[in-house]
Amino acid sequence: MTKKIFLLVFRCFIFQLLHFNSFAQPSGFIDEVISENWTIPAGLTFDANGRMYVWEKSGRVFIVENGVKSTKPIIDISDEVLNFGDHGLNGLALDPDFLNNGYIYLMYAAKRHHVLNFGKPDYEPQEETPFQTTIGRITRYTLTTPSNFTEVDLDSRKILVGETPSTGIPILVDNHGVGSLVFGLDGTLLATIGDAALATDGVVDDTQSDWFKEAVSLGFIKPEENINAYKSQYLNSLDGKLIRIDPKTGDALPSNPFYEVANPRSPKSRVWSYGLRNPFRFSIRPNTGSTNPSEGNPGIIYMGDVGWSHREEINVATKGGLNFGWPTYEGIDYMNKAYQDPKFLPQNHQKPVVDWRGTFAQGIVDGEAFAVSSPQFKGNKFSGIASIGGIWYNYQQFPREYQNLYYHADYEGWIKAFKFDTKGSPTEVIDFVSDVHPTSFAINPKDGAIYYTNYFYPNTHEIRRLSYNPDANRRPTAIQSATPIYGKAPLTINFRASDSKDPEGTSLKYEWDFGDGNKSSDANPNHIYNSNGKVETYTATVKVTDVAGLSSSKSMSIFVDNTPPQINSTSIDKIEFFDNTKDFSISLNAQVTDAEHSQQQLSYLWSVLLYHDDHIHFVTSSYRLIGEAILNIVPCDAQTYFYKVTLTATDAEGLSSTYEKVIRPNCGVLSVPSISPELSIVPNPTEHTVDIFPLNDLTDKVLKATLYYADGLVLMEKEAFWQEIKPILDSKLIAAESGLYLLKITTDGFSKTFKVIKN
Repeated sequence: MTKKIFLLVFRCFIFQLLHFNSFAQPSGFIDEVISENWTIPAGLTFDANGRMYVWEKSGRVFIVENGVKSTKPIIDISDEVLNFGDHGLNGLALDPDFLNNGYIYLMYAAKRHHVLNFGKPDYEPQEETPFQTTIGRITRYTLTTPSNFTEVDLDSRKILVGETPSTGIPILVDNHGVGSLVFGLDGTLLATIGDAALATDGVVDDTQSDWFKEAVSLGFIKPEENINAYKSQYLNSLDGKLIRIDPKTGDALPSNPFYEVANPRSPKSRVWSYGLRNPFRFSIRPNTGSTNPSEGNPGIIYMGDVGWSHREEINVATKGGLNFGWPTYEGIDYMNKAYQDPKFLPQNHQKPVVDWRGTFAQGIVDGEAFAVSSPQFKGNKFSGIASIGGIWYNYQQFPREYQNLYYHADYEGWIKAFKFDTKGSPTEVIDFVSDVHPTSFAINPKDGAIYYTNYFYPNTHEIRRLSYNPDANRRPTAIQSATPIYGKAPLTINFRASDSKDPEGTSLKYEWDFGDGNKSSDANPNHIYNSNGKVETYTATVKVTDVAGLSSSKSMSIFVDNTPPQINSTSIDKIEFFDNTKDFSISLNAQVTDAEHSQQQLSYLWSVLLYHDDHIHFVTSSYRLIGEAILNIVPCDAQTYFYKVTLTATDAEGLSSTYEKVIRPNCGVLSVPSISPELSIVPNPTEHTVDIFPLNDLTDKVLKATLYYADGLVLMEKEAFWQEIKPILDSKLIAAESGLYLLKITTDGFSKTFKVIKN
């Protein structure tokens, strides 16, 4: 399973399994479209005068000045650029002295025909072709001073990396090619490169891939580089690396960790970090590094590394020579069993500071992993499918509490701000923007706002701005729900959008599109879906508009003539406890049926989490119905430990059901504590959060929490452990209007309802 950021049809299994609430940026912040007449905008940057440079994936670079896009590109190398899948003009950087020398640096996948034939008498520029193995390049052009840097001197082209087929960046598959170009504080040029590999679940002989054998025959890789994902561990390959070069020559720097005096242009000489999979975007933390390139300290580097099937990562390179573990390691805890070749096993690899995917996110705080929403790593739980990367914010346009934070994006649809302490540990994640698909970030030095490219096939091709203006009219937030979301036709759905909010408190206009040709202007309409004789999934969308004409929309799937898969039994049904004197192996399997879909149309996700007091550790996950997992020994002390094993079965339409099983260590005490009759919630009244007291009575119990409006309608319902319920409940309270709500807690025959006052 691979991740393709620019694919025409972006599919992700996790995205179908989970539904996470959208969120608005904190009060006073504005996220808005400023330009949308683009064709796959891959990235943007600014010069010191605040002029914007936007590059499209096809190989064209435009200027945006005073909000106006240039009528023609200042650079157009589309004849050379391979615009296919992930590949294209992905990286661009302006020289630190750009306003004097006009140097602009480009990193892209090159068309094979251009690589092999350009300059020959029979060379002819060709249209886009199906994927072919080729190379990536880093080149430098000069924009001319007399034109005010609006025209390029084509004769100035200088290839820094990839001047020949054998010296380029190997592009061997249709994804995971070149990434970003960023200048270090010391004036050196850094670039990220994907692994150009095909990940596999089992141990197979990848060297026999037709693509790989062809790449050897054409000289794009040497025979010893035909090792697929292990190229990330092989220092004499550029794939799966962060490299550092001299922008004048393309040579490596003597201060690089693996520099070879006799060969300054070798891959090994250029490597700064390795063991990466797809480090698409990265940035350097402000006020770090040295201005002297001989010291080997360009600054502290923060990278988004797109994961395979298990974890997404934020990696931090504090120095040169760090190995981030791919393909053997993924995320903080996960080990890929398919990649255990002793020749390439990482030694003392660098773990990511934050990882996420599926139902779980965590960070390393003072050397130990803590789940998001724990006291050590505050914030709401989140998921994602492709860790794009981000940018450090050190300007003063944002309020002080939002300065010196790291703003990171996942292509699933969000931007979040991460707080780090002085030791580099993440301490909090703050929800900022949802329902966007960022591909690049930059800060305009003139207005101090964050700008980013937002691309999603087929219709979203935007430049957006995230700024702070507490006096501006802001877009309303669309909040959508429906009951039920599946069933046999005729299917009556009760839709609700009256919880949507306008920050200024004005009245809202509602426009519903039920996806079957019918519409409504009611806030909370009922709609009947009829049968067309087959399983059908409709997208129901509500658009809310304030009195000033600003709008926002939300969509959800309605499954007609469809029911979720039924998990009838599993191999772990009867396992309540495990022998805690040794690592305990469990076989994973289940009997699953579906009334509308065949077995071949069902997908599966097993996950194993270790609960430790108030935080959670990710153990493993698998996308196969049949597998195994290891429950490791845990301490038998005053702290609470237990494992939760979850199976989610999903049909071809994206409708799913979930089975959960708690397995406890056998420490000689098998009794389960009873619940105190004095159970209460605190604080109450509240503005945004509630907790249960005393919490220790409920740490290892599955609860059902239902939050009601005062009129009895359900606002939220969740059955899980309190550690999982709390962030969802808090997010509902944050969005809720002031007033009275009812919270019902049920477990093991115990039930109690509390009045909750929201200030």
